[in-house]
Amino acid sequence: MVFLQTLLPIFAVIAIGFGAVRSGYLDRAHVAPAGQIVIRIALPALIFLALATTPATEAFDLRFLLVYGAGSFAVMVICAACARWALRMTLAEAAVVGLGVSMANSGFLGFPIGQALLGPETAIRIFAHCLIVENLVILPLALLFLSLAQQEPSSSPYARLVRDVLRNPLMLALVAGGAVSLLGLPLPIPAQATLKLLAQLSAPLALLVIGGMLASLPASGRIGAVGLIVGGKLVLHPLAVGLGAALMPGLSPQMAAGGILFAAMPMITIFPLLAARAGQGQLAAFGLLVATLGSFASLPLVIHLLGLAQP
Repeated sequence: MVFLQTLLPIFAVIAIGFGAVRSGYLDRAHVAPAGQIVIRIALPALIFLALATTPATEAFDLRFLLVYGAGSFAVMVICAACARWALRMTLAEAAVVGLGVSMANSGFLGFPIGQALLGPETAIRIFAHCLIVENLVILPLALLFLSLAQQEPSSSPYARLVRDVLRNPLMLALVAGGAVSLLGLPLPIPAQATLKLLAQLSAPLALLVIGGMLASLPASGRIGAVGLIVGGKLVLHPLAVGLGAALMPGLSPQMAAGGILFAAMPMITIFPLLAARAGQGQLAAFGLLVATLGSFASLPLVIHLLGLAQP
């Protein structure tokens, strides 16, 4: 029932985006600009509006940050170690595996699905927490590993990371919304209405972008490496976050379930772009393709086990 009521419409929109690009109805060149609208306008408006209209005491949950951060870090280390020593992969390949299994597609897939199952307020809150963990903990570590693999000067990846974080519209919206909430500043009704209109673009357009992106990815790669990436992301990541949630006293059941749900998403869409810095773009693109298609089967199971299936 949950598949028909919640996931089927979501996957149907993804399929529409896939068919539109694969058939040539939409040019592949249109996918990236549409994704930029989501990342630079719709999602920042959503994040800012949610945080700016939430009391500061309710905006952030330190317990959740610790659970999600520890789970993501653990699966990164475990899978990178397996890639390096069990599969005899290079350090660059192991770093790519670690990145792929620990950063979820929280914006394009996590939020639309979380919004449908958990409600908009909880989904936005979890999304904001995931952004903090991914941009301030997981991504810096992954870039450090990649720089070591390439034997680059240690200052290069950090300088680029700081620049990227400072320019990231999602992080800017998170900081600005948090500041408004902390200062207790009222947000005018017209401003709220404008931001709400922009925010409503995020979920459907993000799903169309996912479909168009899948139609553009290559369908070839190394089976062992891809299997580790996909298994680590779709299975180990939610298990690690779930274990942390079970051990963390005081974490609300709804936030715990949301953290596991977001961790069960496939990896971020820019995974191949980040991996390309170490010459592993093809491996990452195929891993992203297989993980996203695999999530069509794994997500209903995760939702059922979490008790989020609607009657």
